[in-house]
Amino acid sequence: MRNDDALSTRFAPRSRFRSKDGETFDPALPPHARATRARLAQLLGQPGPLPLLEAMLLVAAEEHEGLDMLAQISRVETIGAEASRRVSGLANPFARLEALRTFLHDDLGFKGNVEHYDDPRNSYFDDVLERKLGIPLTLSILTIEVARRARIYAEGVGLPGHFIVRMIDQGRSLLVDPFHGGHVVTLEDCRELVVRTTGRASLFKKESLDVAPPRAMLTRLLLNLKRIHLAAGEYNRALSIVERLLLIAPGDAKEIRDRGLLLAHLGQPGAAVADLECYLSMAPQAPDAESVRGRLAWIVKKMGADA
Repeated sequence: MRNDDALSTRFAPRSRFRSKDGETFDPALPPHARATRARLAQLLGQPGPLPLLEAMLLVAAEEHEGLDMLAQISRVETIGAEASRRVSGLANPFARLEALRTFLHDDLGFKGNVEHYDDPRNSYFDDVLERKLGIPLTLSILTIEVARRARIYAEGVGLPGHFIVRMIDQGRSLLVDPFHGGHVVTLEDCRELVVRTTGRASLFKKESLDVAPPRAMLTRLLLNLKRIHLAAGEYNRALSIVERLLLIAPGDAKEIRDRGLLLAHLGQPGAAVADLECYLSMAPQAPDAESVRGRLAWIVKKMGADA
């Protein structure tokens, strides 16, 4: 596990400034983190589909200083090239998908980390490639990237509580579950997966099988990391995740609220007040509005007492 004391030093509470468009500029952000975040913002600002592999690696690179992104992309290219070689001589689409599944899961050993599901390394793509362990989302993204390099069309499907892949080859469309060995799943299997992970069969709807675009997949990854870091009390890490969620959706009121609460917890009351006031102006009738107003009043009172 990583040294949280070292991280606390790197991301110690500090002053923050806001540009005219409302983005947070943090002068104390480490140079590597500033560079990766700037590149992520650049990707998100470009027209067209988000290059998901690069975006995923940028999330990891902010956490892992010195990460060689080109080397990680090369690893995926190498896996994809071998997958392409293995399926190229097969005509039957079922045989092609089985060859891909065998290569990724039986030969290379990629599998779901059932025992330590909430280990954050399951969400950092370089760690997934190195350890061959992941969560449904990261293993699905790996499957998509490798399948496309093998000339098999693949797209993400974000079920409630789980993530799978739809593969389309020679007119055949199949759903596969990379977290559970890459095996084909039926609609009933999908319903059972939703029940198993959420406890609510009502959450499985027709639209649950819609394609998940790359931005939605990146958002889901960051939300997962946010949940993990909050549960572990790693508030600096949680704040860095929230700030990247706000790169994807700058007007997300809930993330602005959560950034404010985290800033308050980390000893940055001025920036916290600005975010909480912004949240209340955006969502004055929100179910938690009174609670947030109370928190805001307490922060302002404490600021006055400390002045």
